[in-house]
Amino acid sequence: MREPSLSIAKMIAAFARKFRSATNGNVALVASISMLAISLAAGSSFDLARSYNARQKLSEVARLACQYAGRASIAQIDTAAYSGSNADAAYSAKVTSFISATWANQKLGLTQTNASPFTFTPGGAATVSLSASVTTSFLKLANMSAIPISVSLYCYDAPTPSGTTSAMPVQESFENTSLCGGGWCPIQKTYTGKYGNNWTIMGYCLEVDQVGLISSTVPDGNFSAELDCDNGSGTAGNSSMSTQVYLTAGNYELRYNYRSRVDYPNYNPVYICGSAASDVAWANDTYSPTGPLYTSLRTNQINVYLDEGNGTTPPTHSQMFGGAVLGGSNLIDVCVYSPTWVERSVRIKITSPGNYWLSFAADGQDDSYGGQVDNIRLCSGTCTGTVQDNFPAAWVSSPLLFEDMFESPTCYCTNFASQINYMGDASTFYGTSGTSSSGWPNASATGWAAAPYNQLSVMFGNAYQWNQAIVLAGPNWDNAHPTTNRLLSRPFLLDPGYYKVTYGYLSNFYYQSGIQSVTCQAAPASGNIFGNGYSATRTAQNRYGLGGTYDGFANLVSVFMANGQLVSTPVIGGALGSTTSYNNPDGTVTTTAKVPPDKVTLTSYDATASNPLIDVCLYAPYYNWTGRTTYVKITKPGLYWLTFAGQYDVTNSKYVGGSVDDVKLTAMGSLTMSGAPSNAVTIPVPNPQPGASTSFTGFQITSDPLSVPAPTL
Repeated sequence: MREPSLSIAKMIAAFARKFRSATNGNVALVASISMLAISLAAGSSFDLARSYNARQKLSEVARLACQYAGRASIAQIDTAAYSGSNADAAYSAKVTSFISATWANQKLGLTQTNASPFTFTPGGAATVSLSASVTTSFLKLANMSAIPISVSLYCYDAPTPSGTTSAMPVQESFENTSLCGGGWCPIQKTYTGKYGNNWTIMGYCLEVDQVGLISSTVPDGNFSAELDCDNGSGTAGNSSMSTQVYLTAGNYELRYNYRSRVDYPNYNPVYICGSAASDVAWANDTYSPTGPLYTSLRTNQINVYLDEGNGTTPPTHSQMFGGAVLGGSNLIDVCVYSPTWVERSVRIKITSPGNYWLSFAADGQDDSYGGQVDNIRLCSGTCTGTVQDNFPAAWVSSPLLFEDMFESPTCYCTNFASQINYMGDASTFYGTSGTSSSGWPNASATGWAAAPYNQLSVMFGNAYQWNQAIVLAGPNWDNAHPTTNRLLSRPFLLDPGYYKVTYGYLSNFYYQSGIQSVTCQAAPASGNIFGNGYSATRTAQNRYGLGGTYDGFANLVSVFMANGQLVSTPVIGGALGSTTSYNNPDGTVTTTAKVPPDKVTLTSYDATASNPLIDVCLYAPYYNWTGRTTYVKITKPGLYWLTFAGQYDVTNSKYVGGSVDDVKLTAMGSLTMSGAPSNAVTIPVPNPQPGASTSFTGFQITSDPLSVPAPTL
């Protein structure tokens, strides 16, 4: 590299020699000239320092430009296979454009004067040569109005061979804070990152924040980025950042880290991310009591896009709120919430080599508070290192997420002979939801829903735990409602992983003959659950002394778990005795469940049903409680409804059947945990199915992989 011109120093020395030889002036004149020389010398130091700093900036631009020009994904442009006869011009124009954008980012107030800042020989060496002039302040007195500066940097002997890609075509950790000196930094139009990637900013700005300002930690370095930004000028909102990269055909993995800025306590401590917009469409909680926002919808949302494109700007989309046009069209990943840093992994297979735009966009509420991203890596093949296990750490240390022993509120007998209260309000049994002992300690307390009416029978004495238990048979308690079974349901917010459901089961009918052992089945397989022989009538007596002849299924209790987007979910909180309303998957709200989680064909069970049976009990003799344990596998974040259902026609059952008590939900670990239960029931989820390939123009991805990272496509 050439050093800055030293003609200024020579000029000052010549002036000093002339001054020392002067003999024709008086003392005052000599003194004046002396002061002028001293001032000129001091001022020249200031001007020289400015020129030196400016040249250092030029050197930085040249270094970044050489890195950019030497990247395999950019040097691909230099091959005839990519753009034919225009390859040389396209490559040179792309690097020159990078130089212009990077120069502008330095905010020097100088003009780059070299008409050809990037020169190269096709297939050979390349050089970046930059020049400018720094306007002087003091040296104007010596007839020097500007100081010329220049940098020449040799980049490479030959570009990266055609058909190869660097191990990491895109890498960004937002450590280049030369534009603002760190702390809080709003960047508009373009941003050149630490590793030479040039990002195009659409919307308001890219906000780069130092660790401690918003996040107490960041995954890499000392800075992270927020795309729902504050530009420091009284306006703010959603923005996007996009970088163009050439990708050859083959497998890639995108990794990045994400966390929320605005707290939504009803979601803590889960993360909510997915491969498609539908994966997070249900996450519409707006409750954020600690501020800075209080009723903002999905303000933390970050969408990730990948699009083919040879232009100078990325393909675009209109954001969810406000209609601003942001970079990105093909959605490949989305996160709406995580109270801690999570690492996302997206498996990509490029089938059509060419230029691609990778974009990150804030697509939640447009309010200047949004999700944070950091440590972006697009790797050829598979990124090095193990992907972070995102299963909530709080659930590893305290795995019991929920328990309800149905002891609160305390009910009182309305039928002292049978020791049953017929008027239990399901919505008032909270269990440990919304308490410090819950897996969601900050969430609003939530009760159960009972169907078809919000009315439960609560039994006293001989409970599995303490004093009260629930009977899943509903009497005609007021001569206006029919005698029917009850369905008891409540939702749980779960992340991908394995979970254990335990409860106590009691048969309220005792058969004097026939079935004489505990008859239950966990994780029922496809086929016959209980034989037809159990349907025979038998002489029985219930625990309250009422005898008769009853079907063998009189005590039947089935347990279901279903994703809330696939089944009709009962509305919690209706008045005691009111008819239960349902939110149906098609968006309607009716008193008729279109996809109720209370149907099972005992002689031919479909294990692929949207509301799978996870446990079923037919009988436990001698009025003895039996403890039940079953396991479920969750493959997408979501609300999952646990349902206990009486299954027998209770018209003649004397209002009693099977009972349940002490319901518990326990976290076991992530999908990659060791010792995962082999008999766990996988709960069906909406499309795209986990592990399925989703195709876009020029590439495909693995949606919601069951293993992280997913196998290559």
